[in-house]
Amino acid sequence: MGKTVIAVNAGPRKGWNTDTLITEAISGAESTGAEVKRFDLYRLERYTGCISCFGCKRERNKGHCVCRDGLTPVLDAIRASDGLIIGSPNYLGALTASFRALYKRLVFQNLTYSRQ
Repeated sequence: MGKTVIAVNAGPRKGWNTDTLITEAISGAESTGAEVKRFDLYRLERYTGCISCFGCKRERNKGHCVCRDGLTPVLDAIRASDGLIIGSPNYLGALTASFRALYKRLVFQNLTYSRQ
């Protein structure tokens, strides 16, 4: 069975640089036999960055963001995938707000405060 790769476009403009680069990266992954699922963050239902609720730190939710919104299917798909492609434009020296929201939710759910 082939690998599953998730591609995330954090750019707002269809057909411009980031969109084109993501599309080319998808073609490359598919040419090796990978199955690719694409998400365009600016076309998802409304979502937020991490709200620091600590739900993902509770034992029953360990490592899974409990906030349910437009990013939920993206986070679930990333968790189940073998690879990840993310592209974001750089506006005014920073990545897009949509990228930062995804990044915070993706990383924080896996951080731990224990010493073990």
